[in-house]
Amino acid sequence: MFQSIRKPVFSETKARSGQPKKKLAQPLAIVAGLVLLGIGAGTVWIFRDQPTTAPKPGEYDVLVEKLGSDEPAIRNELNELICTATAAMDPADKTKAHALTLDCLDVRLLLDIGHVRAFLAGQGEGMAYHFVSEEHRSRLKQIAGDRPSPQKVLAVRQALLVMGNEFASLREPPEFKLKIEGASPPAMPFLAILRDSHLFRPGQQPIQRGEPRIPAFSSADAELLVQLEQFFNCELLAKAFPATKYPKLYRNGRIPALPANLMDYQSEIVEAVLEEKRLLLPGETPDPEGVEAVNEVYLKLERFFSAIVSFEK
Repeated sequence: MFQSIRKPVFSETKARSGQPKKKLAQPLAIVAGLVLLGIGAGTVWIFRDQPTTAPKPGEYDVLVEKLGSDEPAIRNELNELICTATAAMDPADKTKAHALTLDCLDVRLLLDIGHVRAFLAGQGEGMAYHFVSEEHRSRLKQIAGDRPSPQKVLAVRQALLVMGNEFASLREPPEFKLKIEGASPPAMPFLAILRDSHLFRPGQQPIQRGEPRIPAFSSADAELLVQLEQFFNCELLAKAFPATKYPKLYRNGRIPALPANLMDYQSEIVEAVLEEKRLLLPGETPDPEGVEAVNEVYLKLERFFSAIVSFEK
């Protein structure tokens, strides 16, 4: 009866940019009570690739050559890592790091910081958690291991970037308004996620770097995991994933930041979403434009779940 309503499919997603993406589709039609609205722009960090005084040959030059020779990009990424570091540092290093700006035009400012020099001395080997606190380190080790190789670190950072992009998209203000009439409106918890996720820690989405080059985790990588765990255990998600129906998602009474067993419940989630679509599109032959509009609304949620499933691959 609802052959034309596309079933959501969990599939791999790839990062399109380093910044939270904007719209995922063309504006939706005003159908079945869905009225589309615009969304605001996201927060962007802009790094200027301006000439800088070249440092003397040394460990920094070796690292730049090792990581692909794009010195301005590596300089700015290293600058971001130390600017946002949550790791314990010498007081003098903290003072120097806090004095840095988002644009690092002189690499000597970085090389003057002992914490940076220690990282360069190791050339990224065994330094994956050099810039993050013990709390952040503990979270990251759960997905990357105790001593990940540089290749593993970069792969995990790239996967976290994909996850962060989809999480940021889900947290954008909704592009629809929905009015359900009646004394006892049906529960639609997955639509509620799409409608209300923008209320979760508004304006606090971690800003992650696109195409990471340096094999060291940033505080933004770790903060994404912190927020994902908080999100999966907030009231909004608890209604969509009750422990009685999705017990394998829970660990010690909580859903982890990246629930490994989400794929085990694909059929249950697909059926729950289809039931919500049937409520939005009553009748045996829903209007094709209405079907397309409703499918587009749920696309953000589908991509978010797909990014979680893909992370484990």
